[in-house]
Amino acid sequence: MKVISRISKVVLLVLFATELARASTIFDVSGALTLTDPTQLGRLSRNGIPQDWAGTEAFPGVINTTTTYHYHVYQVNVGITPFIQILFDSVSPNTFVSAYDTSYAPNSTGAPNFGFDTNWLGDAGFSGNPFGVDPVFFQVRIPVNHNLLIVINNTAAANGGVGDPYNLLVEGFLDPSFTEPPAAVPEPATLLLAGSGLVLLALKRRLWPR
Repeated sequence: MKVISRISKVVLLVLFATELARASTIFDVSGALTLTDPTQLGRLSRNGIPQDWAGTEAFPGVINTTTTYHYHVYQVNVGITPFIQILFDSVSPNTFVSAYDTSYAPNSTGAPNFGFDTNWLGDAGFSGNPFGVDPVFFQVRIPVNHNLLIVINNTAAANGGVGDPYNLLVEGFLDPSFTEPPAAVPEPATLLLAGSGLVLLALKRRLWPR
């Protein structure tokens, strides 16, 4: 029975290591802006500098404050992961993504930069996929357990970019070394089934060696 005990330990270690190796995806959605999405006057400028965890990108400024654009907000609680990486996959040159902490209030009365800089964390710097193949991505830092607001807006007048499909992927990390938080430990039933299979295989080899 020592063989069974050793194999059971190996099964537990292998399955636990597999759980730790999974990508720490905290949000994944596909969508498109619609004419029913709310509107804002003006938008962030595209400065060609994706934000990173070092805070390289300064607030890019606001342009076209008399032009109407549609936007959609996704709210994601970051839990224990304050280092966030956002990937935005869109071939459209008329879609843009930015990130805010807790609230997003464009066109706030009396606010500098029309409120676009309030709680701003960073943005992609480019519209769509700048190289046509790989998704654009950027990184932001946010306090643990805060709500991350990811804003998608179109960038062309007369609803240009509305209806263009995109995929949004948000990953959370514990530190800038891309350390992922532990995933949920497999359910006991899952461990039992996997362990039983390997134990039976070991017994078969022990009792009927080749």
